[in-house]
Amino acid sequence: MCCTEKTEEKALFELAKALKHFYNLEDMQMNPGDLHTANVAEKLVRSIIEDNGYTASYLKKRGTRLFKFRR
Repeated sequence: MCCTEKTEEKALFELAKALKHFYNLEDMQMNPGDLHTANVAEKLVRSIIEDNGYTASYLKKRGTRLFKFRR
């Protein structure tokens, strides 16, 4: 991350919640261009989360979780 300011954890959690919508896109009938763009969008969202020191996971029974990296 280029700046010293960190993105607020609430904003990171909202981004993490959006990731669950990317999981099943490959099973749907999307044209290859749209699928590529969706994959790029997912990677961008993940990079925002990871650049701020977190990782996100989604489990159907537990929902979305945000974990801080250990240093």
